[in-house]
Amino acid sequence: MRPRARERRRRLQRVRDEVALEAAKLLYHGACKEYIEAKRVAAQKLGVNALPSNREIAIKLLEYAMLVEGDNYWRRLRALREEALRIMTALSRFKPRLVGSVWRGVIKPGSDIDIELDFIDPEPVKKRLLEEGYRILEEGPVNVSEPLRCGSLWRIKIETMAGGRAEIILKEHEWYMRPPICDIYGDPKKGLNLLELREVLETRPHALHIPEPGEDERWK
Repeated sequence: MRPRARERRRRLQRVRDEVALEAAKLLYHGACKEYIEAKRVAAQKLGVNALPSNREIAIKLLEYAMLVEGDNYWRRLRALREEALRIMTALSRFKPRLVGSVWRGVIKPGSDIDIELDFIDPEPVKKRLLEEGYRILEEGPVNVSEPLRCGSLWRIKIETMAGGRAEIILKEHEWYMRPPICDIYGDPKKGLNLLELREVLETRPHALHIPEPGEDERWK
């Protein structure tokens, strides 16, 4: 590659990094909810046209959260995973798996715990949650079309014992068995089942589940 071309690429990458960091700050502080919104707002704020990938933003989000919170970041991640374990243990007969930011290890203030179930009837799930003392905040069908729905049928939002929030999604069996590809990291959103989550908490409670670009997922 010629020197001028290399310099252009370096400049472009610097701009992408700046936009990614600004987008990460918007997401972290709750000014934006979605990655696509955050990157557009960040680019407009910085007066540039370069848009980073969702993965670039996620990495900056992790770096920024660790910078802001220090060791408390890892304590908070572990506490969220421990709370997820309690919920999943209560729902063990419905084949729960932890997905989302708590699975990945890239969390923001107020991050919810996301759990999927290989089950389609919400009534036994709600009954079990109430028996365990959880308060149901909201519930209802997932009213979006495929492929956006990804087999999700019913959503139950609860208050955790620690005062946080968890969202439990009932999934069609086919979609549960074949999770879709993540639009941030490019790998299957397979998450952690109950046994896997327990092992993570016992051996590597701060593990990140972030694949390298173009590679299969691996432990960090």
